[in-house]
Amino acid sequence: MGINKSHYDELGVAATASHAEIRRAYRHLMRTLHPDSNDGRVDAVRITRVNQAWNVLSQSSSRAAYDKSRASTTKNSVSEPPETQFIPSYAPARFPWRGMLLCIGIGIVVVLFMHATAQPSVPGKPDQLLSGGSCVKIDAQLAVYEVSCSEAHDGVVRQLVATDRTCPTGSEPYRDRQGMGVACVIKK
Repeated sequence: MGINKSHYDELGVAATASHAEIRRAYRHLMRTLHPDSNDGRVDAVRITRVNQAWNVLSQSSSRAAYDKSRASTTKNSVSEPPETQFIPSYAPARFPWRGMLLCIGIGIVVVLFMHATAQPSVPGKPDQLLSGGSCVKIDAQLAVYEVSCSEAHDGVVRQLVATDRTCPTGSEPYRDRQGMGVACVIKK
């Protein structure tokens, strides 16, 4: 068994064999090498070589390239240098600074334009959920509830804190009617 067997030798066909003959030889070899046909014995090296031969010889383009390489190796001409393959080299990719700066500039212009053309938001109706800036009235139980800032109100909520916290200086603590904590109110 030679080390440098050709693919044709692996499949046991002539170099002039047709595609159908190569296919028949491949199928026959794979049936005979299959573990079910050999009481579970596997010749993995032989199966691999047969598969490689089939992969090369089953396609006309790869078979033609293989035949051409075999023909060039069988020639004993020393004067002809082997073909060299051209491998292109590319410069490393550069970061697109100009494109990034252009996108940032366009983004800034869009934000400034939107800010200049935006209308101030109209305050909504009171939803009875206190937050900083809510106008409130104080009832008889010293609890606060939200009212519209356009009508008469007793103060403005500076912030809402937990019941165990103290309000910052300049504001007075009042119980939130919704039970969300303590409203720190700045009285008018």
